[in-house]
Amino acid sequence: MLVSMTGFGSSAFEDKKLSISVELKSFNSRYFELNTKSFDLSGSFENTIRNFLKKKLQRGSITLVVKVDSKDYFKFNQRKTESVLNAYQKIEKKYNIKLNYSQLLRNNDILTYVPLNKSDQKKIFETIKLATIQLISMRNKEGAQIEKEFLKYIEVAKKDLKNIKKIQDSVYIKKVKSKSSIENKVEEVEKIDLSEEIDRINSHLIQIIKSIKSPELSGKKINFILQEINRESNTILSKFLDKRVSKNAISLKMQAEKMREQVANIL
Repeated sequence: MLVSMTGFGSSAFEDKKLSISVELKSFNSRYFELNTKSFDLSGSFENTIRNFLKKKLQRGSITLVVKVDSKDYFKFNQRKTESVLNAYQKIEKKYNIKLNYSQLLRNNDILTYVPLNKSDQKKIFETIKLATIQLISMRNKEGAQIEKEFLKYIEVAKKDLKNIKKIQDSVYIKKVKSKSSIENKVEEVEKIDLSEEIDRINSHLIQIIKSIKSPELSGKKINFILQEINRESNTILSKFLDKRVSKNAISLKMQAEKMREQVANIL
């Protein structure tokens, strides 16, 4: 089945010590690209998250937002704070000025970051997993909708091919029954023979249906097949100069183009 690259997932966790909020967004991209917007992650933990998301999501421009609120997230240096406050008060008294105490927090030693322990990291990772499941579910639903659209386009393309073959057969019979010489008959019949083009396009449409039903990634393969359908349609247009055939061949190209627009968002 088709799987879309667009999706969204969110999840949250909270206990007495920790509050976690996760948002995961995915958009179409040729490659896997991860952009994290979160608290500071240790190198090894971020690498674990990256590998997990790449395995599960495979392709797409991914944005991961993680918000963590923990009672033990920052360590307060009381001794340093009291020392700095005492210095502020002495300066104010000696020089008869009023200092801005909000600058106090800019001192890096007042509040220091405490790295999350293994237990907290596990909770964050489990929350990310839940958001990923939700995102994949949305991808699958959107992929199923794209699949329905694909099948509609393919049905129209099949009707176009049937019409082209019907018109070709009709013209073919008239040419054969005409009074022109045998040499001219053979030459004219060869010019209007679209059997190979029709058979190839039919084969391409069957391949697309198989790709849609396949559990393997199919976006790139389908895109290549659609290029071939477009090429065969152009051959029909240049080979068979008939308004009725042109109308159906152009419709065939339109169906292929509609599918190509959707392929960019398929895994």
